[in-house]
Amino acid sequence: MKKITFILAMAFASITLFAQTIVSTTPENKNAVLEEFTGIHCTYCPDGHKVSNQIAAANVGDFFAINIHQGSYATPQAGEPDFRTPWGDAIAGQTGLTGYPSGTINRHAFSGSTTAQGRGDWAASTTTTIGQASYVNIAATASVNLQTRVVDILVEMYITDATTAPANLKLNVALLQNNLEGPQTGGSTNPDQMLPNGNYNHMHMLRDLITGQWGEDIAITTGTAFYSKTYSYTAPADINSIPVELSDLEIVVFLTETQQEIVTGNEAVLTFVTPPGVDICDLSVENMTTVPGICDATITPSVKVKNNSTTITADTFNVKYSLNGGADVVQTITAALAPGAEATFTFPAENITASNNEIVLNVNFDGVATKIDIPSSNNTTSTGIFNHMPSATIGTVYNEDFESYAAFEGEINNAIMSGEGSGSAFTVNKTEVGTTQELGAFGASATSYIYNYYGIQPNKTVSMMFHKMDFSSNTGYGLKFNYAYAQYSTENDKLDIRVSTDCGATFTTVWTKQGADLATAPPKGDGNFFPAIDQWASADIDLSAYNNTADVIIEFLGTSAYGNNLYFDDIRVYNSTDVSIATPENNNTVSVYPNPAVDQFNLDIELAEKANVTYSVLNNLGQEVINADLGTLNAGSQNQKVNISELAQGIYVIQININNSIITKKLTVN
Repeated sequence: MKKITFILAMAFASITLFAQTIVSTTPENKNAVLEEFTGIHCTYCPDGHKVSNQIAAANVGDFFAINIHQGSYATPQAGEPDFRTPWGDAIAGQTGLTGYPSGTINRHAFSGSTTAQGRGDWAASTTTTIGQASYVNIAATASVNLQTRVVDILVEMYITDATTAPANLKLNVALLQNNLEGPQTGGSTNPDQMLPNGNYNHMHMLRDLITGQWGEDIAITTGTAFYSKTYSYTAPADINSIPVELSDLEIVVFLTETQQEIVTGNEAVLTFVTPPGVDICDLSVENMTTVPGICDATITPSVKVKNNSTTITADTFNVKYSLNGGADVVQTITAALAPGAEATFTFPAENITASNNEIVLNVNFDGVATKIDIPSSNNTTSTGIFNHMPSATIGTVYNEDFESYAAFEGEINNAIMSGEGSGSAFTVNKTEVGTTQELGAFGASATSYIYNYYGIQPNKTVSMMFHKMDFSSNTGYGLKFNYAYAQYSTENDKLDIRVSTDCGATFTTVWTKQGADLATAPPKGDGNFFPAIDQWASADIDLSAYNNTADVIIEFLGTSAYGNNLYFDDIRVYNSTDVSIATPENNNTVSVYPNPAVDQFNLDIELAEKANVTYSVLNNLGQEVINADLGTLNAGSQNQKVNISELAQGIYVIQININNSIITKKLTVN
């Protein structure tokens, strides 16, 4: 990607002594500055952004985030934006980070000598930091000229404890930008930042360091408490070919001891200077749309617009909406909206056809030369995701093995994903998460689906609700699936399989497991659980109670206890006439002996009827080391002796495929 070279027009005034105007002279505690190292190809970075947002919401005015796109995860591929800066590598280089997302709170080493922390530690470190006294206060204002693009910045500092203050400090002025649209791997784990078109809304992104890599020296003079400094910075039209939108700028100022420890920081209060004849008028929107029921076929978009200005009348503006990123539907409003007034605007009803839907509503002054809307962050609102169940059924049998999806896809064909935890539910494979074993069930395929309980707060739910199925014409209905789960320690993460026959108005639980009863592996308390091939189990649920029922909905409902991860794969809805989808396993039995085995083992297969049989032996990496096609075998007992003299000692999985239904056994080789 071509980089645009530009000259920063800066004029630095010397430190001067005069009466303070914006900084407090009352001793204050430190503010926390999070420098988060992130990248557009970092799978778990969106969860880091979410954690940062939660900390900011809990510590308004005391916490400020700087998102630094840096490292290999930030390297753009062809056609992607380059969000990196010249400053990021050096800042990251002094942290000792070993994984992403990582971040530092005030560049402080809370344990040992490493300042970098995982996202799970940021909140506690923030609480510690803002509970400490600061020997200096800092404040800033900035005036942004929308015509000349000159940003005039005033920074003021006040020493409240001269006995603690060092002789030299460094002042840093960071230019950030919000609302930058771009790609983001794993973006669905932070759904609040996902845009209707599937892109990600990047916030608090470092664009420039106005004071250079490590800031500027501030000489502390004995007996002097108040200091100020001014900067004049001309914002370029773009950086790395990415537009610098003036209305989306943030400026964070902070003081460091040398280039390491951040003493405290603050965000500049921005004001804007408009071109002649142009007024700033702040319009905001509030969603007034009534979300339809799951089986309703239409929705009527509605929005409330408020003029937040105290003196400026909005006499021409546009309100618009789009459904699922489709074409905009626009109303141009010419009736005057007085300062402080609000009005509601309703659009014609729109048909709903998709399973998961969202309406995005917007107000703007597009095409109005005499008005600029600042801030723009309150111009857009959304209904949030709402669900729709198609009236047509998806058949009498169904199979979902997740193999047609790339990693980290949350939406599944013919299913509705919902619940507060749905942003942490998605497909996974070994390539994207870095495991050696395949993550399909029993290591037999590449992809499975995860309910990431490890990242879902307690009591939050996630639902995969399949579209309606028609059970009216056959009998012997059942549901099979494979699953793997580990607790973190003793948590009771839960999975319920539920069935509805009234379009989701009521559900009946037909299968439930939680905690130790759900677990297929020992607890894992040191990170995400990724199942080995012998850490899977199978479920076969009798649904014959729903024979002769026209509209049947099957739901996989997960409830988090903040334990560890649940995986499932190979979901199969079958009936008695459809052996290609699944043959009830309890009609066939398989025995493996001796177990443990040396050199060879016996495979005894008891068939209820004639069947095609194959088997495979997989090692602990999911690699096939032995396979055989036994052809068509008659009903009754069959015995096979399997030579394993070439196999190393260890745990193996044997998969016996009987008419496309897999029975799994574990074998120890000594």
